Amino acid sequence: MRGADLGVTAKLQLLGRSLVLQLHMVLRTMRLHDPNNRALLVASENLKDTINTLWAALDGSVRLQFVEGMVYLNDMRLRLEGAVSEQVRNLQAEFKERNLGGLAFARPVDSGALKAFLHAFSQPVESEQDIEALRRKLAEFHDLALELLEPRYFKDGVDEEQALRIDKRTFALQTYAKTVVAVREMVRGLRVGDDAATVKLPITRIVQDLVDIATERVNFLLKLAAIKKADDYIYNHAANTCVLSLVVGRALEVDRLALVDLGTSALFADLGYALLPDEVLERKEELDAAQRHEVNELMIRQIRGIMGHRISDGMLRRAIVAYEHHLPYLDPNTGAPNPTHLFSRIVAVADAFDALTTRRPWREGYTADEALRILLQEAGTKFDPLVVRVLVNLMGIYPLGSVVRLTTGEIGVVYHNSNDPALFERPWVKIIRDASGEEVRRTLIRNLADEADVGRIERTVKPRELGPDFDPGMAIIV
Repeated sequence: MRGADLGVTAKLQLLGRSLVLQLHMVLRTMRLHDPNNRALLVASENLKDTINTLWAALDGSVRLQFVEGMVYLNDMRLRLEGAVSEQVRNLQAEFKERNLGGLAFARPVDSGALKAFLHAFSQPVESEQDIEALRRKLAEFHDLALELLEPRYFKDGVDEEQALRIDKRTFALQTYAKTVVAVREMVRGLRVGDDAATVKLPITRIVQDLVDIATERVNFLLKLAAIKKADDYIYNHAANTCVLSLVVGRALEVDRLALVDLGTSALFADLGYALLPDEVLERKEELDAAQRHEVNELMIRQIRGIMGHRISDGMLRRAIVAYEHHLPYLDPNTGAPNPTHLFSRIVAVADAFDALTTRRPWREGYTADEALRILLQEAGTKFDPLVVRVLVNLMGIYPLGSVVRLTTGEIGVVYHNSNDPALFERPWVKIIRDASGEEVRRTLIRNLADEADVGRIERTVKPRELGPDFDPGMAIIV
């Protein structure tokens, strides 16, 4: 290849990379900000300029096509590995969700038409009817000379679907890990007196990613929330409370933008406990009056850390949730419901469920079904009964991560639940111990609804019975 050709190719690679990243940024920003937000206007203008520059460089045709995890600009594969692969996966998922494979522009675009098109494209789709309605609407943007490209595959079969599932699974695991790391950074900031919100990792973006996962893979989020690491309780508890709050909020039809606010508030809700000395956190007896006073003082310090020096609606909501989520649903003095924020009531239930199912120094962790029964007993007094009912309906009779003994003598972990109430007692179970008590090292998953000879659930099992380090959450995601 001649030097001039190399130069053109390098320029097209750079422009193609900008096109993908700018398109990803605009779609994400549209979900977080008002259409007239300055950041959105600037991002949309940059995207328009990149499309028009490419249109001129590619002789009047710009085709961006996703094919089995790869991205093509016309007939050239773009090199988008490494640091930007996450954005590429997210953007391809956006197109796949709408049953599209890409976009093509046959002439230069103007800012208004492009922004209107992307606003329509960014709207959530929940069903086949939504997809068809969206495609009809997108096809109306004649001013853009736009072509909606159909999905393309290198070969037929399920390989591409399997690869995409693996990508989504990896993305979910990475996002959960980032959530835990972000909590660590926030705790570090609180301990040295910094603003807890000014951490290196973008908290809002991480929560936005969790919201996206909750839209597509609710069951996998529930599996992540089953992870229990007693040694890292504060960090995992914050991440799990955030995840459970998002799942419940979505079931209550909280819109996407508000879900980000809910998830962020849940992440901050209990960080004040990280400031307690180890001897208080690890003690096996209840706190005395002096220690409770210390906890209250630390909660105030936490709220100051959450608010920092920038008082906004979001910051105030986080402070309100941090304070309110420990208040009972019913005021013990009046007998009437406390006028707490919906987010506070959601976080209260998510917080309690994760705390109950985690081993603490003063008690063993309850099994998931035991924790749900406790929440049901306290629904209407300590917890909002609607929120509890939603969580119970999401979890089912045997929540994901429940350790169970089958009538065959095998031990397994509940791996997947059916949406059919008639099958709630017959989930999918990942076998971890055979009938003789030996560890099963290969992946063995039984569908109790389909195979009549594999037994039924006999009882639930305490995770500690399988060893002090056994984590049922890790067992069902690896």
